[in-house]
Amino acid sequence: MNANKLFPLIVTDKLAETKAYYTAKAGFTVTVDMDGYLQVRHGGEDGPELCFMRPCSESPIGPTRPFDGQGLIVSIPTPDADAKHDQLRARGADIVAEPSDKPWGWRSFMAEDPNGVRLDFFHVQAQSAVADATG
Repeated sequence: MNANKLFPLIVTDKLAETKAYYTAKAGFTVTVDMDGYLQVRHGGEDGPELCFMRPCSESPIGPTRPFDGQGLIVSIPTPDADAKHDQLRARGADIVAEPSDKPWGWRSFMAEDPNGVRLDFFHVQAQSAVADATG
């Protein structure tokens, strides 16, 4: 485990649905699966990871409440945002924004997981494409 990576932790009552979504639709792999806790990774060993846990009144981090399903966007690098979009759409993922070029040099789209977390899958564009998008 790379202790220098960020590990966003989302508190949810939907661990089974979350695991199914990330493994069957979004192409993540499970790195930790314990009672009340799930951790998934996108890509190789150094890829971004997301963590999920059930709400509880007593835990090592103190009392927790479920995420309310609004206001969280996680950007996830992928080699080809268009190909990733097609893969998620074919697997039945909820696509909330189609692929588009962003003025900051990304091509990205957004999907939404069962908890309301928005996943912004992106790849960095070549400089000429960035100039065309802002142009």
